[in-house]
Amino acid sequence: MPESRLLTDEQMQRFIAHGYLCLPSELPASFHRRLYERFDALIGIDERSNNPGNNLLPLVPELNEVFADPVVTGALISVVGRNYVMHPHRALHNNMPGSEAQNLHKDSYWGYRSRVRNHRSRWAMVMYVPQATPLQQGPTGVVPGSHYQTRRPDPALMPEVPGELQAGGFLLIHYDIWHRKMKNLTNRNRFMMKFEFARTENPASPSWDHRDARWSLGDTPGVDMSSVWLRQWRWLLGATAEPLCAPLRAAALAEAVADLSHADPHRRLAAINAIAASPQAAREMLPGLRARLDDACDPVAIAAAYAMARAGEAAVPLLHDAILANDGPHVEERGSQDVPPDYLTNEERIACAACYGLLEVGGAAVSALFDLLACGQARARKLAVHALGEIADTDDAVTRALCAATTDAEATVRVNAVEALGWKPSTPASLAALTQALRDTAADVRFSAAFALGQLGPAAEAAVASLEVALADENRYVPGYAVEALERIASPRALRALVPFLKSARWCAHTSPASIY
Repeated sequence: MPESRLLTDEQMQRFIAHGYLCLPSELPASFHRRLYERFDALIGIDERSNNPGNNLLPLVPELNEVFADPVVTGALISVVGRNYVMHPHRALHNNMPGSEAQNLHKDSYWGYRSRVRNHRSRWAMVMYVPQATPLQQGPTGVVPGSHYQTRRPDPALMPEVPGELQAGGFLLIHYDIWHRKMKNLTNRNRFMMKFEFARTENPASPSWDHRDARWSLGDTPGVDMSSVWLRQWRWLLGATAEPLCAPLRAAALAEAVADLSHADPHRRLAAINAIAASPQAAREMLPGLRARLDDACDPVAIAAAYAMARAGEAAVPLLHDAILANDGPHVEERGSQDVPPDYLTNEERIACAACYGLLEVGGAAVSALFDLLACGQARARKLAVHALGEIADTDDAVTRALCAATTDAEATVRVNAVEALGWKPSTPASLAALTQALRDTAADVRFSAAFALGQLGPAAEAAVASLEVALADENRYVPGYAVEALERIASPRALRALVPFLKSARWCAHTSPASIY
């Protein structure tokens, strides 16, 4: 297999800030033409009746060549780590001639109407096209930089761009970017194949072609969220220490203070970014930053939370209280394409921003997160377990709290607690909790538990019997993740459970109504 073509520092920084990359594959033009013809024959203009949905890959096995392409594998390794997995959901979309454009939306990625969306590079999506997608043929439109926000982007601040590709190209996107199908003005079908990929390990070091740790992005999207981007860059580098920063000069700090309440959101963001460059400035400006958590401009509110985190432990009480002040029952994302501008209620949006701040503070926030678990409503408890899962180098008390949360009365808390345990070292208690979660009444808890057990790999050997039972689960994604978990456990017992299931589940790519034997 050819060596993967890893992304450069420049490409990684662009992905962090913009949320997408347009990349070519190295497969020949003849390969892409054959796939176009295959898709055209497969679904043509009758996508709803003939679309194979999640059976796309076994039905068109030559697609595996796309995911073995060195540019594709290199991009995925760079963004979600070497041991990434492919989600069992996949889709083939036809943008037919004259079809209407979609509204901007985020995808739901199967259970994420209950989860806290993660700014960190844990999920990515590949959108492959077998034909060129110039503007007139209805490419996927994306809003650069929008993957950090829940509020529908303001086009005056964050304009949409078409993800135009050559034949055989692909869009690599952060899963949470706002995007849509644009209108096809030609007389030809436009096909797009969508696959999802998930990280299984926290980054300990760069997984791309890393040469320089300095942040040097020159091409910024519509809004400058440097205070957020730098934290993502640091996390992907596997860094544990804060960079040394010179304190702001008095005049610069005074200007930033004045601009925190400026009418122009660009000026407010510039002030936040300037303050976030220095822990000392962040500590001095905590009250002003806290006021911006309530900002109606979502990028400003989120950047303010990250800037507060630069103040360290001093920010914890303010962030904790912001969550409690906006606490309440869990409210699902309004996740269809025909919803009002906000996916989340305003209270959920503010509380979520504060949660991002707490998890960026790190270990100093753990006791406050325990308090939210103890006294908060469903929203606060869900945010608390999400943050506890993201904070590295925690002790057994955190794992015990997450294990207890897997039996919470609210499914949203259980989902986030199960997901959080997947990022922690395995213990007998966490393995027992995840195994029990395979029998939860909520399907998204069950498939999250299967995924988390897969992350534990060989350490999850004791769960093999339960994973074997999960292969017969009525929800299609539970068996999908159980297969991944058994493969990653890879013991003789796990493989004995896995192989019979795979044999009986085999899909024959050559069988069709015209040729059934």
